[in-house]
Parts: sequence; C-alpha cells; structure tokens
Amino acid sequence: MNLDLLKRTRMYKGYNQYQMAEGIGLTRQTYNYKENGKSSFNSDELLRITTFLDLSFKEVNEIFFDNLISK
Repeated sequence: MNLDLLKRTRMYKGYNQYQMAEGIGLTRQTYNYKENGKSSFNSDELLRITTFLDLSFKEVNEIFFDNLISK
C-alpha cells in the first residue's frame, strides 16, 4: 500500500484528514494513525475510501495494490 500516494490523492481532491475521516466513518485520530502506517486499513475502509474519493481502477491499483493487479 502506498500511503504517501493516498495522502497526496486526498489532498489533491481537496480533503483534510478530518473531512476524510468523517466521510469514511472514522475518527480523525484513527484515520491519522492508518494514513501514517501505525495501523492498517481493513477491506471495508478501503472500499469506503475508494467510494469517497471516487478513485479510478488505476488509482486503486496504484494506492492499495502497488500496481500488482493487471487487467
């Protein structure tokens, strides 16, 4: 998982950590821990992030799967 790319994508799309956390149903502190690699996102949270940020397949592949998924 490319957490730096997740952070840059979040910021590019205009969200701070509080807005992101609220949008996916986490506290800001929990989201911060996960975005900074101190804890892991579960599959449900990854789905909510994908939906909230309206990520494309390419973005999901780059951020969450390090480009390991091929079409």
